[in-house]
This record gives sequence, structure tokens and C-alpha cells, in this order.
Amino acid sequence: MPGALRREESPGVNVRKVIRVLKTPVTLLLLLGILGYGAYWGYKQVTIDNSRPAASCVSQDVGKELTSDKISVRVLNGGEKPRAAKDTRFVLLSFGYHIVTYGNSDRDVDVVTVVGNAPNDPEVRLVAQAFTSEVATEGDGRQDHVVDVLLPTKFQMLKTPPTSIAVNGPVCLPAIEAAATTGPSPDDTATPSQTPTAKASKKK
Repeated sequence: MPGALRREESPGVNVRKVIRVLKTPVTLLLLLGILGYGAYWGYKQVTIDNSRPAASCVSQDVGKELTSDKISVRVLNGGEKPRAAKDTRFVLLSFGYHIVTYGNSDRDVDVVTVVGNAPNDPEVRLVAQAFTSEVATEGDGRQDHVVDVLLPTKFQMLKTPPTSIAVNGPVCLPAIEAAATTGPSPDDTATPSQTPTAKASKKK
């Protein structure tokens, strides 16, 4: 209406309007920032490498010969012969070898297969000499230098396997505890492997 008085809004009212307008996008930006930081933190946690470094061997001055009591062996049944790993473990124990474990292998083999750090390592060659049947030696670069013996269904061992092999210098081998048993006793049983195998029907 002409002549009507205009009511002017106070500055405080205008500020409140501006705050109301800006409050929603600012809140969204804060939430996005929090979510972004949370996603980044979660990604960093997932990508952290928590794996333990592979066990390494210990360089040992064994003189001119490496003897069986300094060699650690895992005996694994890669065939169908019952008790193959257990019986072979007993023989190797009788000649001084340190048996880490025995059990079944998830790999089938047709010949005795001896696996170590490298096929020409002295510990691999000495273990291989315990068998009269065909033997394959392999290396997979393992850092601990434990020797795996994979047994086929048919194989033969020497009645008196050699217990030493000539070396030209220090040899890198697993550290064997002083209390480790180097020979079998009536109650001596190396820890059976609890690793699931591809063939549950195999006998140790």
C-alpha cells in the first residue's frame, strides 16, 4: 500500500539465513572428508605386508665334511605305499639325520625326489645317496635349506646309507636345537605333518 512503512530485516536475520543455506553443503563436505579418510586408512591397513620373512639358514663351518646330524629333513609320502614316510623317517634317524616332520605330500612322484635350496647343494646330494632306486634332485631356492624327501610307491634304500659328504667350505644349514634327537628311541616319533593333502587316502 502506498505510504505503508517497510519493515527492514536486521543484519542478524540475514546472517542466520546465510548460515542455513551454507550449513547443508558444509556438513556434506565434512562427511565426505571423514569417509575419504576412513577409506584411505582402511586401504593402508589392508595393503600392509604382515608376512613374516622366510626363515634363513645359518652359515656353519663343518670342516672338510658335512655330516648327516647337521641336516634337517622332511619325509613326505608322494605315493600309495602305507607307512612309507614313517618307516623312512626311522631309517634316516638311525643314521643321524634330524627329522623335522613326516607325513603325506600333495604332490605325486614316480621316483624319489629330493628337494632343497639347489640340486647340487651337499645336503641334497647326501640325502639322495641314501636311496638305491632312481632319485631326482631339485632346488626351489628355499632359504632355510631344509631338505624334503618325496617318496613314490616303489623305492629302495641302502642298508647303510652314507653319513657324510666332502665340502670345500662353510655350509648354510638350518640351526638345529642342541636337544634335538639324533637317533630313534622306542618312544621317538617326529611330529607328523598336519598339512591337508590332496590325497587323504595316502598312508604315512
